[in-house]
Amino acid sequence: MELTAMNKRRIRELAKTFCEKDKHFKNKELESLILEFYEFLGQKVKPGLEEHGVDRGKFKVYLHDMFRLSKEKMTDGIFRVFDKDRDGLLNLEEWLKGMALFLRGTFEEKIKHAFAVYDLNENGEITREEMFYFLKDTLPGLPPEENLEEAVKFLVEIPMKRMDTNKDGIVTLVEYEAAVKKEYLLLEAFGPCLPDTMTTRKFQERVFEKRLE
Repeated sequence: MELTAMNKRRIRELAKTFCEKDKHFKNKELESLILEFYEFLGQKVKPGLEEHGVDRGKFKVYLHDMFRLSKEKMTDGIFRVFDKDRDGLLNLEEWLKGMALFLRGTFEEKIKHAFAVYDLNENGEITREEMFYFLKDTLPGLPPEENLEEAVKFLVEIPMKRMDTNKDGIVTLVEYEAAVKKEYLLLEAFGPCLPDTMTTRKFQERVFEKRLE
């Protein structure tokens, strides 16, 4: 992307603004991420464009290509969690917050993110029905004599027993966080909603090479 002096000044202004709001990235790293956003969006840098953004379909392709996240239920959930204003687009601020979570998120931030992805109706609870929704895609190729619904229900009870400490049939954020801190593998118990370490490292190596001259 060819940048004019005005484009570069605009990116520096945006990076400075976001750097004051969020401490996950250094100023130069934010400049690189903003460049990545505009290149991905396929638009020239200009005032106001940061309020527009990336739609669900395009972002899901990006998640697959850049972070190896391709399960539709997971990518739909990630988009829903990132799209804070619920307008069906990821604007620049939502994009940067999402990248902060993926690339530099704390353990606690990742726990809250995963919980939000799995909490489909956003009521602060993960139910058996929500667990079933995600886990039923994890048992492909069952022989005809096997009952898929019964198999998934059995599978649901494994994380439920580990997370639902008060036995009320739902998992709250407090219960989920406690279970994950005790047993890390439970973080993505219902499906991958975070990129792995190698993928994020390669992404950062590529993106942070982008520099304003």
